[in-house]
Amino acid sequence: MIPKVTFDAITFRAKSQKSPKEEDSTELETKVLENNIGNRMLGDFHRTTDAFITYPVKGLSGDVNSNFYEFLAMGKVPYLLGSATFIGVFNAASKYFDSRSAHQSKIPGLKFAAGVIMYLIAKGLSKPLITKPIAMATGVDIEQPYKNVVHPFPKVVEGVSETGDKTRVIQDLAPQIQYQKLWESREFPRIDLVNKEFHDMVAAKNGLGTDLNCSENETKPIIKSVISTATTAQRVSSFLWGACGVGLAACGDWDKFYQTYLSKSALGQFVPDKNASFIENAKNYSLRFLKNTKDALGGLKDTIVKSSKEFYKGAHGSTGFKKHAGKALFWTTVATTVFGITNSIVRARSLAKNLCDEDIIDNSKNSVAV
Repeated sequence: MIPKVTFDAITFRAKSQKSPKEEDSTELETKVLENNIGNRMLGDFHRTTDAFITYPVKGLSGDVNSNFYEFLAMGKVPYLLGSATFIGVFNAASKYFDSRSAHQSKIPGLKFAAGVIMYLIAKGLSKPLITKPIAMATGVDIEQPYKNVVHPFPKVVEGVSETGDKTRVIQDLAPQIQYQKLWESREFPRIDLVNKEFHDMVAAKNGLGTDLNCSENETKPIIKSVISTATTAQRVSSFLWGACGVGLAACGDWDKFYQTYLSKSALGQFVPDKNASFIENAKNYSLRFLKNTKDALGGLKDTIVKSSKEFYKGAHGSTGFKKHAGKALFWTTVATTVFGITNSIVRARSLAKNLCDEDIIDNSKNSVAV
């Protein structure tokens, strides 16, 4: 049974969760983060680990503090587990085969692994190709991260005392940290986390002018327009670049790379010299490791160059669709990326122009902010 909690009780409990020291700490306040690789990796790591460990338990137990953010974060779980299963199918049972069969079964597994890795790398690296130019032109960066601090409802523990009386203990829960993106929702953008200077900058970049009476109301439609167009462009473009990454993993002589640097890697074959000191063995192992790593990176570079050429020009002796499929996919991806950037910028500028047109918007009349 859920106890009745009034608005005053909710407000009191939420405020009581912070100690005086915590009130002064910036660690427990919602704030915009700098958009750098460190904060993006921190957010991804936080969401991924909680999606495997914390959020499923809360959801399945019917926790009142489970929310939609956690539900969306758990979407990564089947994606990652499916990829790992797809790769492991060809490698898990290879130890039960004879040497030749084991070797042949590992090659498809390694190719799938390379395909997944190249897909993730290409998909991740392609996002700034869309977001950075749009952010520079419009002032709205849809990848802008922020830290959201959520103060959950207290936990009510009911029981029975030794005398048989019913007891109820209300336990305060620690604040929950969520790493989200400032403009990931068109319906509910976090306008409250940016200041007037931000809106003035967006207004100036998109042609609304300067010294506006209320730049926040003027730029809201533009921000929402950029969120829609840039998000769509980013998702379509990133999946196409990911497909190019998979294509690279499927072309070229990757089998030779696997056999030379992975299947027959010399990294684990170092045998310490019994007559040498620990320091000498460590030195020799380090030198061997550095040489093998350098050779492997060189081999990886050569393999990527060869696979890129085959992906673009087609395999030797191929004709028709097979010969030109990679080239068509590459230029389709480039054209889609350019179109997505251009479309977002042009639509934002066009909307700003309409907002400045007195024949369309009569500023002397009352209007509702979009």
